[in-house]
Amino acid sequence: MVADPEPDPPPPPGRERPLTDRAARLPLIGRGASAGPAMLVVSSLLFGLMAFIAKQATLRLPGPEVAFVRFLIGLGAVAVAVALGIRLRPVNWFGLFLRGLFGGIAVLLYFITIEKLPVGTATLLNYTAPVFTALFAALFLGEKVALVTAGALIVTFAGVVLVLHGHAAPGRLGIGPWEVAGLASALLSGAAVTTIRAVRRTDGSWEIFGAFCVVGAAVTAPQAVGRWVAPAPRDWALLVAVGLVSVLAQVLFIHALRYVRAATSGVISQLTPVTALVLGIALLHEPARALALVGSAITLAGVAWGARPAQAEAPRT
Repeated sequence: MVADPEPDPPPPPGRERPLTDRAARLPLIGRGASAGPAMLVVSSLLFGLMAFIAKQATLRLPGPEVAFVRFLIGLGAVAVAVALGIRLRPVNWFGLFLRGLFGGIAVLLYFITIEKLPVGTATLLNYTAPVFTALFAALFLGEKVALVTAGALIVTFAGVVLVLHGHAAPGRLGIGPWEVAGLASALLSGAAVTTIRAVRRTDGSWEIFGAFCVVGAAVTAPQAVGRWVAPAPRDWALLVAVGLVSVLAQVLFIHALRYVRAATSGVISQLTPVTALVLGIALLHEPARALALVGSAITLAGVAWGARPAQAEAPRT
């Protein structure tokens, strides 16, 4: 049996976590560690919806442009939160920068992949990140990986491989430059999630999300400006929807990581590519090949398996 993780250490004197205390009073967030897995499920479904909307936007706009506007809308959300009384008091400046850098490059590559590949395939590639998250968390955070979680990671990754192969042309493995970009985004996403776990011990959700948006906007700006296409009214509606859905999903995700280990969070997050795959098939008429559907089913099985120990991994209060 894996021991419960250490509770988050107290912040330095005078540096209380304003968001954590206020968020615990919000009905949506709830109080207590049992809310962690539920928040991750909702966040994962929202991320899948965001990917679907982003795919619609990239039918006419470049992926970097969509990613850049997403970060700008995120910054607007942070500004609104500050105006409503949230006080930003960053503590781990370097950790926050790394979270923004890793996450910003990951989002840039992810949105380019969404532009070039079917949304289900692009999202599945990005969500191989749990493999890297578990590795980085073990190496740098000292987190133990339970046998159940390790098995669930293997199952979910096997499902992703089947989906990739199912969408490949006959005689090919389905790995090209855009697939490699998707896997690179997964590697960086794994690093970003592990960084969140580290900085979550000293900084609140809005500090982490704000750093993500600031550095992410800087990372995506050069390509966005260089390939800028003037959005039509429908494009603006899609861009705003991408931004707003991602803000809610991201804040829920960051808050949930206080209660759930990085490896387990990655397993539950596999709901995102399945959601994107289903929406792509149902509403964008993307191909529904038998092997890819079997892979999706296997991924869901891994999610269900990995979610079970999530409750036990929550810190005791």
